[in-house]
Amino acid sequence: MIRNLARPAIRATQRRCASTTAVSEVPLANLELRWKTLSAQEQGSLAKHLEQVQAGDWTKMSLEQKKAAYWVAFGPHGARTPLTGPNHTLKVLAGTAGVVAAAGGLFLWIRSKGGEKPTTMTKEWQEASNEYARANKINPISGVSSETYKGTGFVSSSSN
Repeated sequence: MIRNLARPAIRATQRRCASTTAVSEVPLANLELRWKTLSAQEQGSLAKHLEQVQAGDWTKMSLEQKKAAYWVAFGPHGARTPLTGPNHTLKVLAGTAGVVAAAGGLFLWIRSKGGEKPTTMTKEWQEASNEYARANKINPISGVSSETYKGTGFVSSSSN
């Protein structure tokens, strides 16, 4: 009984929806070029129309309808809009080069404002560290104190 009462209301709603969502005869040719110029309502109604057409027999669809359905489903619009534009790689490379150059300039400026090298960086200090390591037998297996060691030990710089 309730079902019979609801049927006229459902039919009226379906007629109203069908009249408001009908495709306003948007041609499907070159849809890729015109998609951005269509209003959101036209895009939505066109998508719904294509869904209805796809629900039927695909062999009866025209080539334009198939192309339009593919474009609506997989075209570069909406969530599939590319995040990068033209010359994006060049912009990233230029920005990266600029940041690296600025960091290098900052490093050189800080080095120029710095004082003398620390005393531990002099050759005399490093040689004294070698003597200390030998006298106290530091790392006697493979280090400066070992009998077969032939390296420079703690000496890392040749200049004073």
